[in-house]
Amino acid sequence: MKAKKKKQMSIYSKAVVCLACFVGFFSIFAIPMGLGNALNTLMNTAYKLLTDTVFYIMAIAVIAGALSDLLTEFGVVALLNKLLSPMMGPLFGMPGASALGIVSTYLSDNPAILTLADDKKFRRFFKAYQIPALTNLGTAFGMGLIVTSFTLGMGSMLKGRVWLAALCGNLGAIIGAIISTRIMLHFMKKAYGLEAPALQEQFVDEAATQTAHHKGFLHVLDALMEGGKKGVDMGLAIIPGVLIICSIVMMLTNSRPTAQYKFAMIRHETLSGGIISTDLIEIPDSGNYILRIQPDSSIAYWSKQSPEEDEPSYSFANGRTFVEGETLYVKLPPSGFGDNETNYSLVLYKADETTKIEIPLTPIPDAEREFSCTIPQEPYHGREFEGVAILPWIANQIGFLLKPLFGFSSAEAIAVPVTALGSAGAALGMIPGFAKDRLIGVNDLAVFTAICMCWSGYLSTHVSMMEVLGCREHTGKAIISHTIGGLCAGISAHWLFVLFDMLFNMF
Repeated sequence: MKAKKKKQMSIYSKAVVCLACFVGFFSIFAIPMGLGNALNTLMNTAYKLLTDTVFYIMAIAVIAGALSDLLTEFGVVALLNKLLSPMMGPLFGMPGASALGIVSTYLSDNPAILTLADDKKFRRFFKAYQIPALTNLGTAFGMGLIVTSFTLGMGSMLKGRVWLAALCGNLGAIIGAIISTRIMLHFMKKAYGLEAPALQEQFVDEAATQTAHHKGFLHVLDALMEGGKKGVDMGLAIIPGVLIICSIVMMLTNSRPTAQYKFAMIRHETLSGGIISTDLIEIPDSGNYILRIQPDSSIAYWSKQSPEEDEPSYSFANGRTFVEGETLYVKLPPSGFGDNETNYSLVLYKADETTKIEIPLTPIPDAEREFSCTIPQEPYHGREFEGVAILPWIANQIGFLLKPLFGFSSAEAIAVPVTALGSAGAALGMIPGFAKDRLIGVNDLAVFTAICMCWSGYLSTHVSMMEVLGCREHTGKAIISHTIGGLCAGISAHWLFVLFDMLFNMF
């Protein structure tokens, strides 16, 4: 009787601890965002990931599955295994067939290697302890072609040897892949042993035993269709991991929303109670000083409040996303717009010309007819990809350590590798803004290439990939191994760039 009571107390204690942990973790989002907004963001982010990411990954898996089945059916994988084993073994500790996984993920994304791993004709070349390491090997080269192409395209925004940044970034990713895979193999050797095969049953080559087998084009078509079906299964299998883990990682990585404003208007309430205002003034993509505004006119001159750029050229295509707390300045004509130095405001409109915010303008002391205002904080709306930016905050706390290791030009650059933890695409999207604001250089670009390629959103894909491979219990080891590998990739890319750049400058 006492034993039963003790067991019930144990169950209740476990429930209390579970609820306390759940409430505590969810409070990280609910307190700053609001409970309703946090729930809406979680659901909307998961839906967006399903429609934009999961279906994209499924398409990759179908194509990769079709190609891998075709190559294995006609003996290409066996040939690669024989030719590349002398290289893949010493470097990665993997059979030569794994090189096909590197190529497939480099040309597409991390999960492309899963369809290969599910194919018995591919799996037969591996030992049991090597299968979980495919997650680390494939992720290290995920989106490689996209990331490299993006880096080369930054030549128009950054002065320097962008091609060298792309080269050093790829070399750094290879170093990171070797380290990550080797660490994972060290863990897996203890778990599976060295001799256990990946295939427990005896492999039989169906093509060699079938008496009636399709020839020519039908043989090719059969291989493509069978591989494509495996890709569909892989795409369905990763849905829970991507939606659950990636949604949480994105909310921990992303910050509060920012609004994009297309038009501005200067408004003045006169002493007699009348209203004087300009027409809508189009906002350029940069600049924070509005000069020489005329009443009832949409003509205004913008400046960056910089002595070397009095009349810069701007693009007016997309409006402006202001940074929270950013200061705008307005210089009004000496006369003809208002009759005193108070009751002025700046009205910012979004592209629809109806959604707006009005910000009071404060006179600047000892300046004639010059005013300033601070962009207010944008509230949470419960939309997809909003978040609390905990991971970037943690990175900034250890920035004193990361900055010398990676050679970053500014502390803001740390945000790129942190964002790559959850999404390489989102990390790449931050780079042009940093380049425009001159916060990064070509060395930073080399580090970004290595880390975005090696990490490639591994926090949001490792769980689902390990689940598909049937190695869920080793997910933590895979994440630890890849964290170390990604850091080594960034450090290697930095010092390789420093070395090669020095040699080019010498000769």
